[in-house]
Amino acid sequence: QPLANRQAIQWPLVELQTEAEMLRGLVRKTAWELDRIPHMEISDKVSMCNYRANRFVCEAADRAIQVHGGLGYTRHTPFEHIYRHHRRYRITEGAEEIQMRKVAGYLFGFAGPRKISKAK
Repeated sequence: QPLANRQAIQWPLVELQTEAEMLRGLVRKTAWELDRIPHMEISDKVSMCNYRANRFVCEAADRAIQVHGGLGYTRHTPFEHIYRHHRRYRITEGAEEIQMRKVAGYLFGFAGPRKISKAK
């Protein structure tokens, strides 16, 4: 029987599909804004896209490995390679933390166009 017929498989995949659509919307909106706004004004949005997309692809690959059991972890399926490849982007030179730091800087006024100047 196909795995997709099982509710325990369907629900996590529905969650992934929903998140993919939300992320796709953020990426499209950010790309649209990049065509209209100076890039430094929305650099935080680019970082959000980068950070979330890298984390999402690892979650999706991890879910695929889990759904396929032991076979999903072998080199006979693409899931293991995708997970290994994209996981590297989350740890190389602290990329995820750097993206989050940039977003926090814009969010709290330490960086970006709304930067709060320090009083002398």
